[in-house]
Amino acid sequence: MPTKINKEKLLLVEGKDERFFFEALLQNLEIEDVQIINIAGKDNLKITFPTLINSDGFSDVKYYMIIQDADNDSKARFNSIQSLLSKHDQPIPKKCAEWKEENGVLVGIYIMPGNQTKGMLENLCLDTVKNHPILQCVDQYCSCLEEKLENKLDSDAKKEGKYYFPNNLAKARMHSFLAGQNKFVPSLGIAAKKGYFNLKSEVLSELRNFLVMLKN
Repeated sequence: MPTKINKEKLLLVEGKDERFFFEALLQNLEIEDVQIINIAGKDNLKITFPTLINSDGFSDVKYYMIIQDADNDSKARFNSIQSLLSKHDQPIPKKCAEWKEENGVLVGIYIMPGNQTKGMLENLCLDTVKNHPILQCVDQYCSCLEEKLENKLDSDAKKEGKYYFPNNLAKARMHSFLAGQNKFVPSLGIAAKKGYFNLKSEVLSELRNFLVMLKN
């Protein structure tokens, strides 16, 4: 995370893929002058956030949005961000995809894939191309894996030499989708930059409407 803030509008995202995705989405929306900050993992937010709000240039910030994956519990993720904002006397949005203004600063929280559902950016991106013919092959591949591999939690003991079902199905589906493209790219972020997802999809309407505030 940079120590120098150079924009009045910030997006705090989890990683490189998220940064590239939102660069592509903001460009599609013709929104400029937004600094996207990669916090290098959702668990780092509580460490990087105090540094951010005490960084040079933060006093000039007019908008900032914290964006994270829901994973298995969107409500818990949203509540944890609210608690962090409260701890540091920042404006606290009451709902996902809403802005809260205090003292001239607007703060927003967005939990992907949106609509208070489980999942992550990978789910959101694949939902924008849900009629793509490759996805039928992806589903068949994942069904085959499920038949042949034992499914265990990360915390479960595993035997050496035994093979297990992917511990992150959303990422497995994304990599399968990318592998089927005419021109393979190694990551969601690069794929977003190259137009592999439909950034005008209705699936993204809530997120697009939320981001439009950054045009002001």
